Amino acid sequence: MSSACSVLRRIEVVSQEVAEFLGNPSALTPAIAAELSNQIELIRGVVRNLPLSTARKNDILRRLNQAQFILANGTLGLSDIERILSVLQILQLSAMKVKSQKLPCVGGLVTVHPSNRFSTVCVCH
Repeated sequence: MSSACSVLRRIEVVSQEVAEFLGNPSALTPAIAAELSNQIELIRGVVRNLPLSTARKNDILRRLNQAQFILANGTLGLSDIERILSVLQILQLSAMKVKSQKLPCVGGLVTVHPSNRFSTVCVCH
């Protein structure tokens, strides 16, 4: 069984990687976008194993799929910075949806202590 901590940590890592392109949005090449999409696919795999209702799980999975779609289709009429910001917002919304659930963690419940706008580091009690 997956834990909310592992999902939140993976989302944080990918969010930070995406945020690195805010300073130079044109550096987000199709190859890098594909790699980020692959990392989001790994997050989707972990989310599938969370002990959530099917409706909640599918909601999170759909949002992550939207982020992948935006990364894969750079010609949606969005500028590079809009693509990056859209993906970041979707990842943060997905993290918020996971955080809002009282899910069991290795040693208890998840307590989230955000230290910055992209942080989803959690401490398991």
